[in-house]
Order: sequence, then C-alpha cells, then structure tokens
Amino acid sequence: MVATTIGGAVLAAPASADDVHGRCTGDGVRIRAAASASSGVLGLCYRDHRLAHRDVSADGQWDKVHDGDTGVSGWIAHGYWRW
Repeated sequence: MVATTIGGAVLAAPASADDVHGRCTGDGVRIRAAASASSGVLGLCYRDHRLAHRDVSADGQWDKVHDGDTGVSGWIAHGYWRW
C-alpha cells in the first residue's frame, strides 16, 4: 500500500475491488493509527461515510478501514462499522 501524509492525516491507496464496503455508524468517530483507544487519531468518519473494510484486530474489537469520503485509513472501534 502506498501512503502519503498531509497535515497529519494519512492518505492511503484507494480501496481495491476486493474490499468489503460498509458505512460509518456515528458522527465524529475517531480513525486511529493502531487498534487501541490510546492510539493517535488520524481523522474522523461521519454517519454514512463509505468505508472499505481491510482487516479485524486479533481481539475482534477494532476494524481497519479506508474512509472513501476522506481518504484516511486506520482503525475504528468495531461498533462503528456496519454492512
């Protein structure tokens, strides 16, 4: 994956055709650098932003996503992702 940092936000490669797409279920949900509530915030997703699902944390509590509306990739708490 190719990533660029602009103004502190990580802009990752666009979602691929193999990604599973869903939506953010909240407003101002923190997209984090790692699967941890103490990890740095890369950006925010808002209700109905289109998210490409990339991975799940080992404990199942976090989802790695790419926000197609903002271009930010990172981790969100599992409850803020829906199909």
